[in-house]
Amino acid sequence: MTHASTLHDKAQLDALKSRLLNGLREVADFEIAEVKKPSGECLTVILVLTGGVEREVLKTVAQLAPPSILLAHPGHNSLPASLEILARIRRDGGEGRILFGDAASIVPELQLELVLASAWKRLRFSRIGLIGEPSEWLVASDVDSAFLRGRLAVDLITVDIKELMDHIRSATVSRKELATFAREAEAIMGPNPEQIREAVTVYQGLRALVDEYRLSACSVRCFDLVTDMHTTGCYALSRLNDEGIPAGCEGDLQTLFSLYIASLLSGQVAFMGNIASVDTEKQIVGMAHCMCPLSMAMHYTVYTHFESDLGIGISGTFPEGAYTMFRLGGERLDHLFVREGTLENSEFRNDLCRTQLRLKMEEPIDELLHSPLGNHHILMPGHHRTTIERFFSRHLRT
Repeated sequence: MTHASTLHDKAQLDALKSRLLNGLREVADFEIAEVKKPSGECLTVILVLTGGVEREVLKTVAQLAPPSILLAHPGHNSLPASLEILARIRRDGGEGRILFGDAASIVPELQLELVLASAWKRLRFSRIGLIGEPSEWLVASDVDSAFLRGRLAVDLITVDIKELMDHIRSATVSRKELATFAREAEAIMGPNPEQIREAVTVYQGLRALVDEYRLSACSVRCFDLVTDMHTTGCYALSRLNDEGIPAGCEGDLQTLFSLYIASLLSGQVAFMGNIASVDTEKQIVGMAHCMCPLSMAMHYTVYTHFESDLGIGISGTFPEGAYTMFRLGGERLDHLFVREGTLENSEFRNDLCRTQLRLKMEEPIDELLHSPLGNHHILMPGHHRTTIERFFSRHLRT
């Protein structure tokens, strides 16, 4: 939307507007179109073309969901007007940003705002499954259900773990699926064909449950499968993540929402793992888990599950390079830990969960030992700290 004073020459302003918008279009890989009215179907940006439009812009802002995004340029008192407008928005308790500069600097900001808006839209009204109660050892990882309904408009769907077990018992798995999983493994170290078949069948049962309840993401009390059915959910959860259904272990809701938001913000699959070691002097973190999305790994080996020596656990080897590790914490998801670093593959250890990762972080990590948010953390390829922090600040920080 464009706001301009009637005191200025219309032909001159039309030419200026076209020049500004066409400059953005030349750089952007998304559509930029001028609209006359605010729309909830797209990201609405207000182009403050001239000064003298402050009150008119505020009327438009009142029709839009926050944040208010103002686009300013160097001439015609555009930036002075934008500063005044944003000051009033903030004084009234609102939120906004001014985008100012050349197209090469503005377009990445617009792209980021599109990502944030899309993630928030997809998060709201999601159906999140908690299949079984959280594991007993998760003493700091619960989430306030009233907060989920109120602030996030999320439906938390609780499902008895026995219902999952019934689905597993009635599920069948194709020989093709079994053959593909075994054939693509670099090696199979321990599990026999029946153990592999049982673990793959868990996926079929879990997938049926996810479809039945129309879940966008889920967390499973997976150790009940170990104790009651003598198998594991590691393959099932790995497979769901690869299929775009963020799926976490042990009924850990704080980490599940971290996993889900990581997927929404990055469009990528993410890894959920234990913090296995912390070297504050060298800024190195070790992570490990038996669940590993296969699409993240260059190759994988199939072992038995670490703690129980039952079922299967997956040892994936990830590409080295840049990664982001983070976690949301607190009953209202209003705490955040996030770091960027480089993954360095290390030697396999028999006293850890099967997928084992070593990360050299760019900043101090003492916080992990002094004020941890919990055990499980999320790992995602690439640099995502800015995106995560802005999403957290906008929608979760109290």
